Amino acid sequence: MLVSIVSYAQNTNDKQMEFEQELKSKNENVSSIKCVFTQTREVSVLANTVSKDGIYYFQRPGNMLLSFNDGDYIKMTDKWFEMNTAGKKTTTKVASNPMLKSLSSILAACVAGDFAQMTKGFAMSLEEQEKEWVVTLTPKRGKAASKIARVIIHFDKGDMSLNVLNMVEKSGDYTKYAFSQKEFNATIDSQLFNTSK
Repeated sequence: MLVSIVSYAQNTNDKQMEFEQELKSKNENVSSIKCVFTQTREVSVLANTVSKDGIYYFQRPGNMLLSFNDGDYIKMTDKWFEMNTAGKKTTTKVASNPMLKSLSSILAACVAGDFAQMTKGFAMSLEEQEKEWVVTLTPKRGKAASKIARVIIHFDKGDMSLNVLNMVEKSGDYTKYAFSQKEFNATIDSQLFNTSK
């Protein structure tokens, strides 16, 4: 019995090391990404899920823009989060919102291949599937743990890019982003990430 437990632990560590090495090596030369995304939200007060499509832009070190086809957008820099919803714009500090801070850190770390930053403050489990690695992050404590139940991240095994990010709240509500048609190291105008602050 003890031998099988030690063997399982060793196999788990080997898989994690393989994942970390692949994530880092395949993302270290990625400076930007442009791709199509679909955001799917399920909120318990609504009877159905709501989906929206758009274009996702990422530029190192951590600038992100989710530009929805309907004109709405979500911008994140290392300091600011700005959202435009139906013409109403709000700008807040990323540090003031635990879910935003976690989302910003995780997305930037996924693209940069920074495993240590991605898992900072989270317990992690890793599952290898045929075409994807699936990482489940569970907040250990703090403000993120009071809001977020878990973050589930799917990486394409071929290029180690982000396929899906699903943030599940304590209430069971979730926001899922699915990414496709990825262009790596695309030229992106840095002014796209300017916020009103």
